[in-house]
Amino acid sequence: MRKLDTGKKLLALSIFTRFSVLILLCLLGLWTEYLNLKMGYNNPRLVELSSGPAMRVFYECSDAFFSLFGDPLEAAQTFGGMTWSIRLWGVPFTDPIAFFSILVRDRSLEWGFVLGLILPITLVLLFGRVFCTYICPASLLFFTISRIRRLLGGFFYFPNLSLSKGFAWGILVGGLLLALSFGHGIWILILPYFAMGQTIFHGIAFGTISVAFFSLILFSLFDLCLGQQFTCRYICPTGRFLGWMGSKSLFSVRRDAKKCLPECHICYDVCPLKVDPKIDDSKDCSLCGECLVACPTKCLSIGKVGETWVKLG
Repeated sequence: MRKLDTGKKLLALSIFTRFSVLILLCLLGLWTEYLNLKMGYNNPRLVELSSGPAMRVFYECSDAFFSLFGDPLEAAQTFGGMTWSIRLWGVPFTDPIAFFSILVRDRSLEWGFVLGLILPITLVLLFGRVFCTYICPASLLFFTISRIRRLLGGFFYFPNLSLSKGFAWGILVGGLLLALSFGHGIWILILPYFAMGQTIFHGIAFGTISVAFFSLILFSLFDLCLGQQFTCRYICPTGRFLGWMGSKSLFSVRRDAKKCLPECHICYDVCPLKVDPKIDDSKDCSLCGECLVACPTKCLSIGKVGETWVKLG
């Protein structure tokens, strides 16, 4: 497999997985309504009379899906949550920021909530900040905006502002202080993926626009007007925390120094998170594959830390 193909496949995979997460968030919102109808009616005909033919179709499809795992009602109850904390087939997945917020404000944690950290933290230690490229649904929005910005850049001037990486740490501390005073709901205004999940849930469950929607608009304007994926790089505290944790990840982008051109900086220029493989800097790398596609000498690959050259495929 050529490295160009690897980069393109990573890009395609990241789009697919994030789009799948968006679909999952929509389904979780709809399955909340399914559970209500299942417990209230438990009859497709009554569901149609109550909520219309479209909901009946969704109800019957959900019934068929959950029946694959046993009793539909019990199986459906093993799914739940949003981006703050999701449960799939009974397995919990906890946002690290949610962990800090509940620990600071409530000073108590449920055991299942803590166990939900195992998979996210393991993922970071193995592959670094991949949440931002392969899971975060908001980053798909910012990915799209970066393409629009690049297209419009031929006609308009867009600045590329930079902030200290400590700015996001300040947002994390400020968010925890605000959570102490106003509750955990403050995070829907601070975390882009939480804002997107809340917007989707409100739209599906209540048919209304959440206040989180306006946070998404603001984040989008930041990315369009201030810099490529500005929100991910400088504002999102989750990204900063995962970048810090993943700085010593097992796998990252590796460079073949013999093939690397001294005057070339394309890898840094195209990187959404401004990682610089040129100087073997892999901190904040999310394995998006953009540098692999852009590199003219194909001197980059995904490798194991500590090995100067590992070729996959």
